[in-house]
Amino acid sequence: MLELFHPSLKSPACFERQKGSAILMTLFILIVLILLGSALMRVLSTSSEAIAQEVIGTRAYMAANSALQAELQKLFPLNAAAVQCNANFNYNFSSTGSDIDGLFHCSAITSCSNYATHPISGDEFYRLTSIGECASSALQTDSKDIVVSSRTIQVEARSL
Repeated sequence: MLELFHPSLKSPACFERQKGSAILMTLFILIVLILLGSALMRVLSTSSEAIAQEVIGTRAYMAANSALQAELQKLFPLNAAAVQCNANFNYNFSSTGSDIDGLFHCSAITSCSNYATHPISGDEFYRLTSIGECASSALQTDSKDIVVSSRTIQVEARSL
């Protein structure tokens, strides 16, 4: 048995047939690992894009919600009578100097309509809609690499 490992002895016939098989096995394993690594990189890239889209969508929802709350504050001010609805109003959170970092590159458009009046009590019924839109960077009309997300909120309210 020891003579098989001595360098001066010739290898037996069973070892002659196995020459080069280790290189083929190594090459096969290397190719499989490269394919698995590239598939993992693709999955990680897709999930990071999905997370970025979800964050931008949440920012758009918050922009729509903030604009809607501002319109409700204008429609029903504290310690004062209700005022008329603004038909359409634009909020640009990037340029107002409001220092709201989470709403940077966001805007919202609100609309308000007085859709009914109660015939007996005279209560006014309002429908307010807010569309918030956020982007991954500055909103420009000619840019094609920007991810834009939009969310719409609608609220109905009545005067007291």
